[in-house]
Amino acid sequence: MSNQLKTEHLNTSKRALQIYTLYRVIVAISLILLFQFRATSIITEQSLPGLFHWSSIAYLLSGFLFYFLNQTLNDRFRILVELQVFVDIILLTLLMHASGGLTTGLGILMAVSVTTACLLVERTSSIVFAAIATAAVLGEAIYLNLAGISNFDSVTQAGLLGATFFATSLFALLTARRLRQSELEAETTSIDLANMEAMNEKIIQFMKTGVIVINQQLRIQFINTAAWQLLDMPEHVQGQYLKLVSPELDRIVKHWKQSGHAFSSFRHSPTGSKIAIKLTDIDGDKNQVIIFAEDTTPMRQQAQNLKLASLGRLTASIAHEIRNPLGAMSHAAQLLIESPELTTPDRKLVDMIQSNSIRINAIIENIMQLSQRKISDAQTFKLKPFIDSLVQELNRNSKETLEIFTDVNPTDLEVNFDVSQLRQVVTNLSENGLRYSKEHTGKAQLSLVAGVNFKSQRVFLDVIDRGEGITNEVAQNIFEPFFTTSSKGTGLGLYVSKELCEANQSQLDYIPVPSGGSCFRITFARVE
Repeated sequence: MSNQLKTEHLNTSKRALQIYTLYRVIVAISLILLFQFRATSIITEQSLPGLFHWSSIAYLLSGFLFYFLNQTLNDRFRILVELQVFVDIILLTLLMHASGGLTTGLGILMAVSVTTACLLVERTSSIVFAAIATAAVLGEAIYLNLAGISNFDSVTQAGLLGATFFATSLFALLTARRLRQSELEAETTSIDLANMEAMNEKIIQFMKTGVIVINQQLRIQFINTAAWQLLDMPEHVQGQYLKLVSPELDRIVKHWKQSGHAFSSFRHSPTGSKIAIKLTDIDGDKNQVIIFAEDTTPMRQQAQNLKLASLGRLTASIAHEIRNPLGAMSHAAQLLIESPELTTPDRKLVDMIQSNSIRINAIIENIMQLSQRKISDAQTFKLKPFIDSLVQELNRNSKETLEIFTDVNPTDLEVNFDVSQLRQVVTNLSENGLRYSKEHTGKAQLSLVAGVNFKSQRVFLDVIDRGEGITNEVAQNIFEPFFTTSSKGTGLGLYVSKELCEANQSQLDYIPVPSGGSCFRITFARVE
């Protein structure tokens, strides 16, 4: 950073040197005009008008010369300053001599030159120019006094003028050093602030919590990577209206501005993650709003693990207490149905006992399977070979002909999931879909379609059947435990499937199919 500071300071000094050069050009032009128009304040006392004329022209030409040298010889800054000041002192001395001495006042122009040397060079050695200028004016005064042109007062005047040179040079040198120190401190502070700002922005960009800043017009001023991913990675976000990026989030912000209350969570899309949000203002009057958004999947996964741990302890005791009497009831029903004296109505009652015993046992098995399942051992694997293997297994285990259509595009899609748990989920969804398709169309038809969501860039797998479909009222409850529309179902299949997906940081959602049937979509976690 020190090199950057030196470069900035050098550029500033070069601009100051150019200004000084332009000042010399203006002074030279003014002196030439004074000579041409015979200005009485100087010309009347001129003893050597020719010298005055040519010295003025030399002064002007040197100004033009140094102006171009300053631009071409950038690496000779100090030499250019010292050479220009030295030439300035010589030419001003000649002009002062040609004008009749110190009484013309031209000697005071040397103060500008020696001050410039101290300001730009910033070294103690630049005081030597004050000494040279003092020697020049004292030499001129002594010469005129010896020649009888002026009296002794001119020597005193030259001494005072020399003292002025030293005073202004010292003041300029101290001022330059103080300004330099202040500039360094200001630049250092500015760089530190810029670094801090860049570091804070970098930290915010890599935070797992999404951060969105919107202005009074509900335009997005800032969004970090986590928030961008939670909103399915939309294009052209910076400066965009929030409602064009996320209508649901725009509605929540407007409601918060009006009432002061905000929803705690929302879904950006029907199949998107459940996002927990928190709103706060920057300036106190809600002109600028910061939105903190966080994917609740990891939190729900932790809560699920705690719930399953409690459920495991509960089901272990319940299973023992229920299974023994349930087994006795089932065994008694089997013995009873073998009795030749059993009437037809009684046989129906015994069948009812057996079927409900089987159903209760299935519920217990499902609950124990859920509560005792192993921790997810997610691994990355290709999806197409997995689907092909699962289809072969479904065909092998089925007593009837299955019509299963598969489409994986692109064919090299990879997902991160526990293989055994994904097999359990997809098998459950597929068997349900085949059964409902058979009931509705008479054919066991099913489609397994996999691809990549264009917005979120997450891999999905759709399990689509040809059944009657699901009404909106039923769709709101299908993932609840023990909810079923079938008299033979336990109401735990979809619940277990959804829990297994969330344990693998994936999502299971129901998507209505306009042409009929049902679609269950598994949206997988991103593969790192």
